[in-house]
Amino acid sequence: MPIPTIPLLADFAIRLACGLALLLLATPWRIVPPSFFRTHSQIILGLLVLAALDMSRAGVNVPAGVVIGAAVLAYLATVTWGLGLPRLALPTTSVIVLATAGILVAVSRDARAEAWALTASGRLASAFLMGSTFTAMLLGHHYLTAPAMSISPLRRFVKCMAGGLGIRAFVAGLSLWFWLNGPPGSNLSAGVSPLFLTIRWGMGFAGLALATVMTWKTVEIRSTQSATGILYIAVIFVLIGELTSLCSPAMG
Repeated sequence: MPIPTIPLLADFAIRLACGLALLLLATPWRIVPPSFFRTHSQIILGLLVLAALDMSRAGVNVPAGVVIGAAVLAYLATVTWGLGLPRLALPTTSVIVLATAGILVAVSRDARAEAWALTASGRLASAFLMGSTFTAMLLGHHYLTAPAMSISPLRRFVKCMAGGLGIRAFVAGLSLWFWLNGPPGSNLSAGVSPLFLTIRWGMGFAGLALATVMTWKTVEIRSTQSATGILYIAVIFVLIGELTSLCSPAMG
């Protein structure tokens, strides 16, 4: 039985929730205050509720049930992180990552797509890139209220941004190659607007790469306010790039 196509809004929300949850696991809880983890979990909860509502509206019932279960876990993560109970919060967050990543892989299976693994890889790479960029921005904003906090977590997330950008660009490049050379009638041979393709690579990759380098330079001199300002721009770039990529499988 084929899995129904996931709505675009739900697709985006699950990607971002998966990435945020994954990066939350990489956040050192001994250094970063519990309030950051609680706020992060609340954002994940909101994204999963939004995805469940959108999937239910579109009649995608089976994956929506899994998303609802992940949302319940996100609420538990909000409580456990807020109470400063990482031994309970860490496994709960891990299950959220596994559930959301499983959904992204499952909905990538399509009998008409010869390269469904490439589609799944694109969704997972997108989740990691968005999660690392948003987490870096949120943590940079947290330095405004905790200026004495170690700079090492922010440095770690900027490295994750760079790595995620490289992986995402590689997968998107493969998708573009399949689009140019794939057999007619395949899922990746669907048409794509040259304007959207330019926006996707210009702002989603080139612009984000420039913002990542500038953020790293400011983090190295511990200018957290400047880094946070640049990260806001990076979030805009990654949003434009990833939302544009939803228009066609050829853009990754």
